[in-house]
Formats: sequence, C-alpha cells, structure tokens
Amino acid sequence: MELEALNISTKYYGDEKPSAEEMVYLRRAASQEQKGEYRRAIENMRKALKIAPGRASSYARLAVLCRAARRFDEALQALRAAAECDPGDPELREMLLQVCMESGKYELAINESRHLLKRWPRNVYARDVLSMAYLQIGDYDKALRVTDELIFIDPLDATNHFKKAIIYQQKGEIGSAMVEYSRVAEIDPESDVAQDAQEAMASLDDFQLRQIITLALEDSGFRARLARDVEGAAAEKGFVLSGGGVSALRQMDFDGMTETDTLSPGRYLYS
Repeated sequence: MELEALNISTKYYGDEKPSAEEMVYLRRAASQEQKGEYRRAIENMRKALKIAPGRASSYARLAVLCRAARRFDEALQALRAAAECDPGDPELREMLLQVCMESGKYELAINESRHLLKRWPRNVYARDVLSMAYLQIGDYDKALRVTDELIFIDPLDATNHFKKAIIYQQKGEIGSAMVEYSRVAEIDPESDVAQDAQEAMASLDDFQLRQIITLALEDSGFRARLARDVEGAAAEKGFVLSGGGVSALRQMDFDGMTETDTLSPGRYLYS
C-alpha cells in the first residue's frame, strides 16, 4: 500500500472522538503538513499523542510526517506503536514494510514481512515486499520462490511474471528471463508492463547479438553453423533470443561482417 497522509476522521479513531485540546494539535499538524512544515507538524503530532497516547491514527500520521521529512527511523518507531495500538489491522504493518524498503532496511523488511505473513498468510503486499527485499540483498533463489507464490495466487497477473523476469536477469539466467518477459506480453499485451517487457527483451537481444557477432568473427565453425541454422547455432551456445532477435540474426551477413558490426547490432532489430 502507499503510505499516505491519514485524515483525522480515519477509521483508527473509531467511536472515540478526539478531545478539543487534542484537535487543536491535530489541526495544526494538518495545516503545517500542507505547507511542507514537517518539523513543526511532527512536534504538534507528538503533543497530540501526549494527550491520547493510545491513538493508532495519530501514530500513523506521525509516521507519514517523519517519512516526508526523511526521518525514517522515527517513522518506523511510530508505525510500530500504531500497530501495537491496533494489532488487528494489517495496513499499519504494510505501511511499516513500505518505509523499510524506502529506507533501504531490507533485512528488517524481510523480518517484518514474515511476521505479517504469520498472521495474514495470503497477504499479497507482504509477499511482494519479501520478494523485492530478497532481490535487493542478492538472495535470488528466495526471491524467485516468493514470486512463484505470488504467481500461484494470481497466475494472470503480468506484473508478477515481469518481476520474475527481472530476478532471472539479475541472476544471469537470460534464457529464463526471456521466457518470463514473453509471458508478460502474452498475458496482457496492451499494458504498460508489456511495453516494459518488450523493451527489456529488445535490450537482451541487443546484448546477445553483440556476443553472437563476436563469436562468429572469432570462430569460423560457428559462423558456418549460423549460415546453415541460425536459431539452432545460437541455441547451442546458450543464447535465447526473442522472435525479433532471431529475425535480426537471419538478416546478418556473417561472411561480410567486421568488428564494427558488434557496435550496433540493434539496427537489425528495428530495420
């Protein structure tokens, strides 16, 4: 979820209305927040919390202000306090996860995601954060496992396949990445994420075509195999190209090729 400023009539107040004195500080904080005066707004939210220290919404708003002021440790502290005041609401835990990721506290994000999933096992946001946190610390296998769980929950969500492709690409498994990018385009071809997947495939094609050209210039046997069977020869070397990449490869004249062709193979992709 997005961490947003909470209205003072938010659900966290329940039936317990703020006192007149508390409302003075809440309104001041809201006004100062609109002006970008976060330090003063934070001070007034803390004053409101001294009057009503058990109010989850005030802690949540304090967290919003601290996050806006880039005071992430204070934001996390406020969100933990909010969650203690209202332990039955996963949204507060989700907000905490968002701040963990924004502040680069990936190990903490992992621990908090696991904690949230113990109570709400099907929480999608916690799994999403967990997979991205594993990716950020370079634990690609765990990132893939969690992403597969997301795909199991919603196999037609193209975004999850895109995330899986990114993890494979970071892991260096280009072929698997290409497969997942292709699935994105198949599942939701008109979406923005499909456009991103197409651009990613074009980039990977370009990268691999450079390598293929270099190998062809150095290895006459490989060059001869390309002339006979472009797709098969490339696959033998472990290359996995998109349909556009294979088409570009077929247009190349390897016999007349020079080292300068390794600099701009992309022209074949868009010709």
